[in-house]
Amino acid sequence: MNRPSTSGREELPTRFAAADLPVRDCVELAAGLASYARRHGLAQVEVSGPSAIGELIEEFGLDEVRFVDAHRKPAADIAEAPQTWRCGQRGLRCLSDQLADAARAPSEGETPLSTLPEGSVLQFVRHNRLGDALGIVTGLEHYCRDNAVASVGVTGSRALAEVVEVFACERVRYVSSPGETISGDALFARSSWSLPWLDRFNHAATDAFGGRARHRVPPLPLRQAPVPGDREAVVYCQFDARSSTPLPRDTARRLLSRVAAHGEVRVLGGPDTQDYLGQDLTYVRADLPEMVTRLLSCRLFVGCDSGLGHLAGCLGAPGLILSTDDFETTWSFFRNYAGLSVIPLAAAELLLP
Repeated sequence: MNRPSTSGREELPTRFAAADLPVRDCVELAAGLASYARRHGLAQVEVSGPSAIGELIEEFGLDEVRFVDAHRKPAADIAEAPQTWRCGQRGLRCLSDQLADAARAPSEGETPLSTLPEGSVLQFVRHNRLGDALGIVTGLEHYCRDNAVASVGVTGSRALAEVVEVFACERVRYVSSPGETISGDALFARSSWSLPWLDRFNHAATDAFGGRARHRVPPLPLRQAPVPGDREAVVYCQFDARSSTPLPRDTARRLLSRVAAHGEVRVLGGPDTQDYLGQDLTYVRADLPEMVTRLLSCRLFVGCDSGLGHLAGCLGAPGLILSTDDFETTWSFFRNYAGLSVIPLAAAELLLP
């Protein structure tokens, strides 16, 4: 059952079959389907799947969506559609576009082969921070594995070189003196901000070179995992003084005094952070291998949306990420890290005893 829409897009799917999704995703899917119908001028769409979806449709009064037990021939299978939506109005628009494109998405057998030449080197001049390096290397490694690209290179910052060295990359290498290169910055600029962090460059590479895209890109394992030991009674805190939305100094100091009840507090940062928070705290600066070891052994990590926050997430370190800007955006970037919870700044003093 595909129908033309009032928005001019033809043959939009109106039947969907959802996989066995968690309740949290069922909430977003039910709201997203209603938004999809309204946005594209569809009187009603149908969905089958977990019974929770039907209960949510009834509870929310979503007249645009009808729950059915099963479809004989659904137009779009939600299990195959990109599960990259997020909460909020921007997320509903993102999901609406994905559902509209789902019927035209090629199957795995029809996916065009990647055109990324083996041995290519991607150069990054602008994206030099740790968080960018984690996303670039992780997304590119999974892209190469999924599309049988034997090897590619990256060049640019020290952070890129360290990530390639520390994490288990089989197909991505660091090149210190490249010849001809592809602009990685131009690819990065095409990344969608509606995607979870590690997915972003994977999709940017797919948009540029074709091939298969992976959804919910998992973090890469360490190349040499440290021998597990007892957790130290240490709390690492990282409040980036260079952030466009830093914590107010008084708030940061109160949070530091509260987490001190859980262990010795050490602040990750350099001279700018010392000027911002004061000289009476213990500060730590370390290269990536040492930082990995510290985060794997600490009792708790408390930070903001930053490269170190994503590193803690990739390592499964237990911790909290304080959202100092847009909670929706911060949550979407960190939602797939099992060890981290994202909380609004306004709730931090209530949740940290």
